[in-house]
Amino acid sequence: MDFKKDLKDPHGRLSSWIHDVDCCKWEGVVCRNRSGRVIQLHLQNPGRDIDDFGDEGISPLSGKISHSLQNLTHLRYLDLSLNDFSRIPIPSFFGSLRSLRHLNLSGAGFQGMVPYQLGNLSSLRTLIVGGEFWLPALRADNLQWLVGLSNLEHLDMSGVNLSLASNWLEVINTIPSLVEIHLPSCGLDLISHQLGRDTFVFHANFSSLTVLDLSGNFLGHLIPRWIFSLTALASLDLSWTSFEGPFPRSPWNLTSLQHLDLSFNYLNCSLPDELIHLNNLISLNLTENQFEGFLDGIWNWSSLTSLDLSYNNFATFLPSQLSTLTALISLYLRSNHFRGSIPSSIANISNLQYLDLSDNNLSSSLPSEVFTSKDLITLDARANHLNGPIPSTVGNCTKLKYLGLNDNALSGSIPSNLGRCTQLKELLLNDNALSGSIPSNLGKLSSLEFWDVSRNKLTRTLPESLGQLSKLKELRIYDNLMEGIVSESHFDNLIALRYFDASGNSLTLRVSASWIPRAQFVTLRLGSWKLGPQFPTWIRSQKILWDLNLSLAGISNTIPPWLFNSSLQFIDLSDNQLHGGLFHILCEVQNENHDLFYLDLGENSLSGEIPDCWMNYPNLIHINLNSNNFTGSIPRSLFHLEDLEYLGLGNNSITGPMTFDFVNHE
Repeated sequence: MDFKKDLKDPHGRLSSWIHDVDCCKWEGVVCRNRSGRVIQLHLQNPGRDIDDFGDEGISPLSGKISHSLQNLTHLRYLDLSLNDFSRIPIPSFFGSLRSLRHLNLSGAGFQGMVPYQLGNLSSLRTLIVGGEFWLPALRADNLQWLVGLSNLEHLDMSGVNLSLASNWLEVINTIPSLVEIHLPSCGLDLISHQLGRDTFVFHANFSSLTVLDLSGNFLGHLIPRWIFSLTALASLDLSWTSFEGPFPRSPWNLTSLQHLDLSFNYLNCSLPDELIHLNNLISLNLTENQFEGFLDGIWNWSSLTSLDLSYNNFATFLPSQLSTLTALISLYLRSNHFRGSIPSSIANISNLQYLDLSDNNLSSSLPSEVFTSKDLITLDARANHLNGPIPSTVGNCTKLKYLGLNDNALSGSIPSNLGRCTQLKELLLNDNALSGSIPSNLGKLSSLEFWDVSRNKLTRTLPESLGQLSKLKELRIYDNLMEGIVSESHFDNLIALRYFDASGNSLTLRVSASWIPRAQFVTLRLGSWKLGPQFPTWIRSQKILWDLNLSLAGISNTIPPWLFNSSLQFIDLSDNQLHGGLFHILCEVQNENHDLFYLDLGENSLSGEIPDCWMNYPNLIHINLNSNNFTGSIPRSLFHLEDLEYLGLGNNSITGPMTFDFVNHE
């Protein structure tokens, strides 16, 4: 109870810890059956996942850790992970808990030096500290105390600053019982820095080691040879370690290796034979390197479930042997220079769920066999040179959540079978040559959140069924050849829609004078639509609107003052027949936001003098008043817009001198 008294528990996680209840029945407490002695404390935060954004969790414990914990002399298991102890040091008295076999303090908000007294825990099997990559707070200047942990099997000091612990490798090499070593992002420097010996002939004493994670450190430019001698190693992570050049020439004895991550380095060679012959590999990540050459021999990886070769320099044809990797679930080949066609034999990879071929030089048509896998979740083939139609077999992929075919040369109509992919969340078909109308079946895509079909050759109007896409957040259909009527029913259930860009079409919006859309737009672009002659009053219902484009919309009345008394930052009303002056719009409104940075009123019939109240809009970077009927002189307040990059006043009837202040405005 003394231990509980010093803790802050705002969510009542320890509410069962009361005097009248046997402590062995308390939440998180485990006792030995016969003696009733406490042997385990499971006090980790159950509601928090450690992530790169520093999630503070739902129910963390905080406060102080009482010395009364020392009374639990038989304690074998202590887990305080993912709590928030507000940057207090790790208590040095933890080193007196000599029965401990498992100690987990990761992500718990500790700060300062990792106490050397932990080296007294000679029975310890698992030591996990650190884990806060976003805000490293723990450090250890010397790891000599680890020598006392002769039974240690699992060492995890992720994110602990070990930049001054120059003897780290020598020390852990004295613990042959180690099975897992996790030292990512620890500030480890060149391995040979303080060893007094060449690490490339260093004798590693890690006969039991199965997991080694040294990612996010600077370990020199060449992968140390001793790593290739770890015959029991099953998982090796050397990502983000600044390795460069080819692999060192030495035998690879990594006969047990299943998971290899060399991503985000500068390795620039073809795939070595030693790598090809690692036939137990389950996952291989080589992304963000400079590998090149061919993929010969990859059929040896028959157990591979995940292969990532993205962001390299492979410039070969996609080999048909990819189809022999029948266990593959994930295949990522994006941002290389692969050319030729997508092999139809890819259909043999029946378990494939994630396929990324984007940003390559692939050509020819999209084979229908690509959509054979009914388990496919992601297909990304954007930014290639694919042509021909989208195969109707796409409807077979009923588990598909992401389909990216944009930035190609695909033609023909959008297959109506696509409407069967009801789990689809993102659909990117933009920047192709697709034609015909949007199939009404696409209204069945009930999970769709993002859809971009802009810059194609689509015709006719929008199907009313699109109004059923209640989860749709962004819709981009701009720069097509669409025409026809869009009515209120098209927007009936688009309650989640925030971004709607349909500019560059000849659509006509036909709604009642009292209509208020259920959606609250952030971006609304209806350039080239027929909206006039009256200014659409329903715009006033948009309370979070940031970007408005009603250019070339056939509007021929005055600009309503309420438009500038809003949250708008981007306004384009160009190429209409707007008339009247600007003084009542710009100078008489009481807008406290002052966030407007883009204003385009060019190509209208606005008249009168340009008002002198531009100081009310200090963030403006673009003002276009070209081709109106303005008279008078240039107002001086324009000279004081420090961020202004463009000012268009041409084709008006403005008189008077161009002042020196304005000419020299930067």
